Order: sequence, then C-alpha cells, then structure tokens
Amino acid sequence: MDEQQQQRVNEAGEQLANAIVESQKAIAERGTSVQEINAQLTQQFFNSVVENLQRMTEETQGASQELTNQTERAQQAVQTLTQETAGAYMDFMNSAFAMSQGAAERSTGEQ
Repeated sequence: MDEQQQQRVNEAGEQLANAIVESQKAIAERGTSVQEINAQLTQQFFNSVVENLQRMTEETQGASQELTNQTERAQQAVQTLTQETAGAYMDFMNSAFAMSQGAAERSTGEQ
C-alpha cells in the first residue's frame, strides 16, 4: 500500500471514529433530554394527583358540613314537632278534663 492510500485509510478511520464519537454524544444528549422530560412529566403527574386529592378533600369537607347542617335542622324540626304535638295533646287533655269537670258540676248542681 502506498503512502497516499495509507493516508486515505487513516483519514477514513479518523472520520469513522469522529462520526462514532458524535453519534455517542448525540445519544447521550438525547438520553439526558428524555430524562429531563420524564422528570417533568412525573412532577406534573404528582402535582395533578395532589391537587385532585386536595380538591376532593375540600369537597368532602363541604359535603360533611352540609350533612351536619341538615342533621341539625332535622333535629330542630323533630324537637319542634315533638313540642307542638305535646302541647296539642296537653290542650286536648285539658279540654277533656274541663268538659268532664263541667259535666260533673252540672250533674251535681241538677240534683
């Protein structure tokens, strides 16, 4: 092999080595870029999950508070209904007693 051929072979080998080095650099850069994108996506995913959990917690707390309020109103309504019913029953019993007292007085007064 003459000197010119040897030089072309050396240049071709050097170009091949440079091309391999450049492709390895590109692959490494892409790998780093992919890792950064994956880290960002993972962070976004967890941020979304945390935000959703916070929103669900707030909604659950709101629903619990509304349920508590409804329960208190129902208890107040039952208490009022019980008091009104007891009052009406007492009025009825007082009327019945007064009627029986009046009847008793009339029957003793007639004799």
